Amino acid sequence: MKKIILTLLIVALFIALAIYKPWIGKPVADNRALRQPAAGGIVGFADKHSTYAWLGIPFAQPPLGALRWRAPQALAPWSGTREALAHSEPCAQLRVFALGDEHATTGSEDCLYLNIWTPQLSAEQIHQQTPTQRLPVMVWIHGGGNTLGFSRSTLGHHLAGEQHVVVVTLQYRLGIFGWFSHPALRNAATSPADASSNFGLLDLIAGLQWVHDNIAAFGGDPNNVTIFGESAGGHDVYALLAAPPAKGLFHRAIVESGSLGSIPTSAAENYSDDAEPGLAYSSREYINQLLIGDKMAGDRAAAKAHQQQMNDADIGAYLRGKTTQQLLAAVERRSLGMYFAPTIIRDGYAVPQQPFRELFADTSRYNSVPIITGTNRDEYKLFLSSNPDLTEKRFGFVPKIKDLETYNRITGYFSDTWKAQAVDDAAAILQHSQGTTVFTYRLDWDDEADYGIVNLHDLLGAAHSIDLNFVFGDDATQGLPLATRSNAPGRQQLTAAMMAYWAQFARSGAPGSGGQGTLPEWKAWSADEPSLLIFDTAAKGGVRMSADRLSIATVKQRLHDDRKVEDDRARCRFYVQLFYLGLTTDFWDASEYNNWGCSAYPREQFRTVL
Repeated sequence: MKKIILTLLIVALFIALAIYKPWIGKPVADNRALRQPAAGGIVGFADKHSTYAWLGIPFAQPPLGALRWRAPQALAPWSGTREALAHSEPCAQLRVFALGDEHATTGSEDCLYLNIWTPQLSAEQIHQQTPTQRLPVMVWIHGGGNTLGFSRSTLGHHLAGEQHVVVVTLQYRLGIFGWFSHPALRNAATSPADASSNFGLLDLIAGLQWVHDNIAAFGGDPNNVTIFGESAGGHDVYALLAAPPAKGLFHRAIVESGSLGSIPTSAAENYSDDAEPGLAYSSREYINQLLIGDKMAGDRAAAKAHQQQMNDADIGAYLRGKTTQQLLAAVERRSLGMYFAPTIIRDGYAVPQQPFRELFADTSRYNSVPIITGTNRDEYKLFLSSNPDLTEKRFGFVPKIKDLETYNRITGYFSDTWKAQAVDDAAAILQHSQGTTVFTYRLDWDDEADYGIVNLHDLLGAAHSIDLNFVFGDDATQGLPLATRSNAPGRQQLTAAMMAYWAQFARSGAPGSGGQGTLPEWKAWSADEPSLLIFDTAAKGGVRMSADRLSIATVKQRLHDDRKVEDDRARCRFYVQLFYLGLTTDFWDASEYNNWGCSAYPREQFRTVL
C-alpha cells in the first residue's frame, strides 16, 4: 500500500512539474528577434525548433474598472522597445485543482495578451519579403468550456518550426467576465459593441485585428490567417464564422472537437421561472446567488424580490463593485475547474439571432471560408471518467471502471452525438452552401499505457483534448503526459501527419496530401463517397479515408432500441442529456420525447450531464 501511494504522489508531482516547469528561467532577449510592428518595437528570444518567440504581447487595454463588461478597447502604440519574454497571467478563472476550496481562483482580469512563434527569419529577410513570400498565420484559441484555460498550455514552437508557419496563441475573457447578458449593462452601454453580451468573442476579434495590423512585421501574411481551436476554442471558431464583426479577419478555419450551439438572450438573462425561462445559471439567477452570499437575502425568493427592487444603476454599481474573487465565489463549479455560465449568446451584434445551423445554410449570412472539422473518437471519456455511476475511486482519486462494456456503451452515446452534430451534420450544411471546401476527420489514437493502478487505454482512449499532443507535439503541450517509449513511433508518425495536414490547409485552403506527397489525399466532404480522414497508427489501419458517418437520427434510434438501458426513466434522462443539456439544443424534440413515453419525466428533473 505504501509503495502504491508513493507511486501516485510521484505521478502527481511529475504532472505538476510538466505543467509549471519551475526549473526554466526567464529567456534572454535576442536582438535578432527585434521587430518593429505598428504596435511598437518589440524584442523576443530564440526558442526550440529553430524559432523565435514573443510572449505576453498586449493587444487591447486591460478590461479593468469601468472597462469590465465592455468591448475591448484599442491600445495605443507603446514607445521604446518592449521585451516579450514571459507569458502573461491567465484570464480570471477557478483553479483546476481546488484542494478543498472549490472557489479558489487564479489569473487576472488583466489578461488580453498574445504570443507569437515564427521560424528564425532575420529582420532583413522579412523586409525583403514580397506579399506572396509571407508565411501563413495560424491563430490558436484554447479550450476550457469558455470558463478556464490559458494560452501557455499550448506552445507554438514545434508547429511553427517544423512547418514554417507563424503561430499565434491568444487569451480572451472567460465565463462571467467574457459573457454576461443583463439589461443593466446593455442599457448603460454607449456603443453597440459595449451592448454586446459576448465580450470574450469580441476579445478574439480584437486579437485577430491586432494580427491583421501587425503580423507582417514578423514575416506573416495578414491575408492568409487560419483560426483554429479545440473544444470551447472550436466552439468559438464556429462563432467567429457567424460573427459579423470578424468578417475579413481570417481566411480558413479548423474546428477541433467544437460545437455549433448558441443561446438566446432570454436563456442567458431571465429568471428560471419567467414565462421565457432563463437557465439555472442565467445572469439574474447568478445575481440572486451574489445577494444570498452577501446575506442581503436569505433564500432565492427573497433575493429575487430584492433584485427586482434594484434599478439598472444599482445593479451596475453592485456588479462593478465586486472583486474578481467575489464574482467567482457565486458560480457553480463543474468538473475540471469549469463552471456553469451562458456563453455564445445571440445578442444580435457579435452573434446573430439565428441558430448557427440556419446561418451556415447560406454563405451570404456568415463568414464563409474553407474549413476542417473533426472530433476524437472517445471524446466524452475525459468527462465521464470520474462519473460515480461508471467509475469508482481507489485511494481517494484514482478512477477504476466498474464495468468496461457499460462504460464504453454510455460514453459512446455522448461521443457519437458530439461527432454527429459538430462534424457530420455541420459538414452537410456547410458543404451544401460552400461546396468542396469542407473537410472532416476523426482521431482514433488510443495507445495510452496500462499502469496497473489505472488503465489509461480503457479509461481515456481517444479522449477529448488528446489531439493537442499531435497538433502541437507533446513537447509543446502541458498537461497529462500520454507519451511512453512503446507508443513513441506511432505518436511521432501521427504528429508529423497532423502538423503537415494542418499547415498545408493553412497555406492553400485544402489539406491535400499534407504538402509531402507521402500521405493519403484528404478528400473534401461528400455525402456519397468516403470523406472522413481517420488518424490512427499503422498497426490499427493508419491514416486513411473512411465512409464512417453518423447522424443524430441514428444515435436516437440506437438509444430508443437499446435494451441495456435499465428503465424508461434512464432512457429519458439520456435523451435530455444528449439533446438538451449537451452541446446544443438544436436536436431537442419535445414531441418525440413525449412519444418515447417520457411525459412522466419532465425535462427539468434532469439538470446536468456531468
